[in-house]
Amino acid sequence: MRKFNTIVALLVTGLLFTMCNEDLLDIDQQSVANLDSYYANATDADAESLIAYVYADVYNVTGYFWVNLLNSLSDDSPSTGGLYSNINVNASNHTGNQYFTNFYNINYLCNLIIEKLEPDSEVKTQIIGEAYFWRAYAYTNLIRLWGNPPLVDHVLTASELTPENGTTEELWNYVETSLQEAITRLPEKSGLGGQQEIGGRVTLHSAHALLGKAQLLKGDYTGAIASLEKVISSGKYDLIDDFTELYHMSADFCDEYMWEWNVDDNSTASTYMNEGDFRFMRFTWNTANVTVPGGITEQGVSGADLNKDFYDFMVARGEKGKSRYFGTIWDYEDILQRFVDLDLATDAEDAVSKFWKTDASMINCQGYFRSKMLAWSDEVVPDSREAGLPYTYTNWPGMRYAEVLLLYSEACTESGTKISEGLAALNQVRVRAGLSALGSLDLQDVKDEKRAELAFEGERYLDLIRWGDAPTALANRGITTYTFYGYVSGTSDYDVDAEDFAGASGFQSGRDELFPYPYSETLLNPNLVQNNGW
Repeated sequence: MRKFNTIVALLVTGLLFTMCNEDLLDIDQQSVANLDSYYANATDADAESLIAYVYADVYNVTGYFWVNLLNSLSDDSPSTGGLYSNINVNASNHTGNQYFTNFYNINYLCNLIIEKLEPDSEVKTQIIGEAYFWRAYAYTNLIRLWGNPPLVDHVLTASELTPENGTTEELWNYVETSLQEAITRLPEKSGLGGQQEIGGRVTLHSAHALLGKAQLLKGDYTGAIASLEKVISSGKYDLIDDFTELYHMSADFCDEYMWEWNVDDNSTASTYMNEGDFRFMRFTWNTANVTVPGGITEQGVSGADLNKDFYDFMVARGEKGKSRYFGTIWDYEDILQRFVDLDLATDAEDAVSKFWKTDASMINCQGYFRSKMLAWSDEVVPDSREAGLPYTYTNWPGMRYAEVLLLYSEACTESGTKISEGLAALNQVRVRAGLSALGSLDLQDVKDEKRAELAFEGERYLDLIRWGDAPTALANRGITTYTFYGYVSGTSDYDVDAEDFAGASGFQSGRDELFPYPYSETLLNPNLVQNNGW
């Protein structure tokens, strides 16, 4: 089955992977022998290259388009179009199709390492541990989005190319056992401030964190508490003081990041593309329309990304003017004031002309703009600025300690045990945000805290699904399209046009809880049962 199998092309001068759409059956026996020989005789440097390509694949899969997809589906997004606005979306054209293939490719590369690489050095043992981690990560996403995808726990043979759907039990067991294997092989930080010694790579506690998350997702709250406590009690992770520094260079290798993709300031790199990260440009507001005060000016393609409902939610919680608010969302007045504060405009009236590049108009916007993940001008790689393609030096986190604390709080709440410990974990997140501590804890407290803390990090939509809140929260998603024009002339009222989006369907219960298996996969594999409604 071609989507589950990938040819690994080994070049004479090192290791380059070529992802192809051909079956393992198409590899002649000599190629298979060469592949086995390469892994069996791989040096530590060869092994480092093998796992580097896994990290690169995960990085590419979980980039801008992945984050944007998950957030565009949530109730916090003002965007229309796509899945909920298109009655013609189906298993052939669904946006998630490419990710189904990508996650299986990651799993395949990891299985090659696990099965074929000899653990005859400390370096190789760690790399095998990383492979166990990343295949668990891939399957965690496959399960969350597709439900019961086929279990591919080894490199498939010619007689195994049409696997059936997996069961919930065996799929989560695959994730858990893979992470337990990773835990026995991965290094751990020496202490607070110790991540840079390891680089951005996953550690023993990264695996405990992902294991705890997986256990929570499957409903094993006792297991989740035990796994997450290993991270919390280690004393090697902590929240940074200032929320607004997250997703900026100042937070690189901070104690809040459970792992990250490292972007080095490498003076020996041949071009800026070999040392920078392009995704922060994609998260910059569309520079054809507006200017981000203090941000990238050369290029940006993103929208406002957060809606009035989310803004009102934050204000009602008392977040306005506090660290987490400023690090997440700005209203129009915040933007204009930032121009003044940075001496980019003399006053608010001048700031209006500095903000809008052309006629004042921003689609998929109600006057509220995402500030999280914006890049600042001084984070841009100089050569890339000259080329008009702004790469940044900022590392990209894969998971934050704040999420560990909130997962722990949720597990405690759901289990009805260790409530005081769960409350303390949640309050740690609240206090850093600038809010007062709560005196009691229930599931709604956890839901609200996760919504505020992890906004635009891809968790909200999936949380709504698993909590059973999606049919209500997403009933009208995609039905209305908004355009923001600044102020109504002569007033401080927001000028927002709202129109019905033709063909919009909103969230469809019984269908939209899961993505469809790609139609091409169901053609290639007659044993693959399509998800309901697709």
